[in-house]
Amino acid sequence: MDPPGDDNSTTVQKPLLEVTETDAYREKIIAFVNPKSGGLQGQVVFEQLRAQIGEANVYDLVKDHGPQRGLKENQNEKNLRIIACGGDGTVGWVLSALDTSQMQYMDFISVGVIPLGTGNDMARFLGWGVGYHGEALAPVIQSLASSESRLLDRWQIDVKATANTGTASLKIPQPVFNNYLSFGADAQIALDFHEKRNASPRRYANRVFNKLAYGCISCNTFLDRRYLFGNIANYFELHVDGRNMDDDLFRFRPDAILILNIASYAAGTNPWQGIYDNLWCARSQADDDRFREQSCSDGYLEIIGFKHFELARIRLGRRGHRIAQGSEIKLIIRRDLPMEIDGEPFLLGPCQIVITRKNQARMIITDRSQAAQQVQAKRV
Repeated sequence: MDPPGDDNSTTVQKPLLEVTETDAYREKIIAFVNPKSGGLQGQVVFEQLRAQIGEANVYDLVKDHGPQRGLKENQNEKNLRIIACGGDGTVGWVLSALDTSQMQYMDFISVGVIPLGTGNDMARFLGWGVGYHGEALAPVIQSLASSESRLLDRWQIDVKATANTGTASLKIPQPVFNNYLSFGADAQIALDFHEKRNASPRRYANRVFNKLAYGCISCNTFLDRRYLFGNIANYFELHVDGRNMDDDLFRFRPDAILILNIASYAAGTNPWQGIYDNLWCARSQADDDRFREQSCSDGYLEIIGFKHFELARIRLGRRGHRIAQGSEIKLIIRRDLPMEIDGEPFLLGPCQIVITRKNQARMIITDRSQAAQQVQAKRV
């Protein structure tokens, strides 16, 4: 994990409550740790946090079966700062638990992240680094205790059966997303990898092997006829704020669709703001004046299309094809399609999906983060 400051000088590490006594008096700090994230890193972070902010303020998400116990014990705190320690799934777990909690001062609760494992798009976007590498946590905790916060839109996913649903599964991992929802070739690759890893967890315990396996699966997807010549455009309808986007889809014929909330996808890329490609993004470039500035708090989502080969190019900083921005997204799925919500892949049957803003969360950011560079809208 990257340190939040620029100072390279050597400092003596002190417990948080000694260093920020005034802040600690004014604001209560608690942490939720997923010890299964990042291999053994979760347990190391758990022990460091207990030493820094006190054993009573650090909660084990696995042992406690979720964040509910910690939230209930702190529901009357006026200025509560929560540290979510884990991956994007852990952050979503904590935010969803807040939705159903009985917190007395919800508007004053802020959530920060100590990233564990890989991916960590939310932590990257907020400026808290790519992952934990065994460094001392005292400077990071101090920064989480005193840094500013920004509003984050959170999006409700409503799924309804259609005449084509039949006996197909309409189960989704979670009814809310914070980062993105995608479907098509990228979700197919993630789903195939997820199923193979679950079938042979020991074989996929090595990161280098995992990267090679992921690359092989990506190559195999090139041969899948569903993702040749933009065939998935025949499998769904897209409506953005009541406008049917069929003309745009059939003109571009993407192999994957990304509905993006934050400026980080696929371990740190931002395909909405990437570098223009004169060959593939020419039409997108010409239409730039019709799009508003990207923000995670303005009530708008960015919809981006990719050709299969562009999934690799965006990791080099390239841009996808800008399709639209909107506050209400409706999808009519005509056949089974692989999908991914905040990094969790699954297969969804024919149905209708409506995406609308659910609420906003207050997230702790660093000064150098992508979130800090965005315009912040007023709280809903």
